[in-house]
Amino acid sequence: MRYLTISGTAGGFFIFSASLMPAQKADSTVVQLCPADTTQKAEPAADGEKTHWLWRNASVTGGQITLPFKIRQSEENHTFRLTTDVTLGGYIGYTRKLSTKREFFVTVPLTAGLTFINLNDNNTAFKAESTDAEVVPGLTWSTGMILQLEQYSLGLMIGKDYAGDVGDQWQYHGKLWWSFGIGFVFLQ
Repeated sequence: MRYLTISGTAGGFFIFSASLMPAQKADSTVVQLCPADTTQKAEPAADGEKTHWLWRNASVTGGQITLPFKIRQSEENHTFRLTTDVTLGGYIGYTRKLSTKREFFVTVPLTAGLTFINLNDNNTAFKAESTDAEVVPGLTWSTGMILQLEQYSLGLMIGKDYAGDVGDQWQYHGKLWWSFGIGFVFLQ
């Protein structure tokens, strides 16, 4: 069991590190569904109205997201617990350019994805027959904010996980978690 805990944690941090490497600017390879023209001022539309301020220098973007760890509240002793429940999924979000002179963006994503939930005796209502931890699939949703400051990305996400077959017996089923990430673009 100790080997699984160590390898699960190491694997989670490896995936976390790999997910930070492809930090991208909002306009590089991200799918833009409504591209914004940041070089021109809002001009009157055909019916004489100006573009709403919310959509100036903004676009709807989408892409993939990896959340390698989650921080959850532990109910028994009112502290927080770091779990390595990895989530892989996609997002669609509102991205707005913050500066006209620099490549600064903010994205508010809505995500959905598949999560791999680590079950053990400490986080379930039932006692496992073997001492090995079990991994079950689940679904997750999240939202948050991602700041992209030229080569750096900073993100904070909150969401909920829903375990499949053992949902009611898993202590974090449908409960709020949060996660954060830091990214850097190595190649441009």
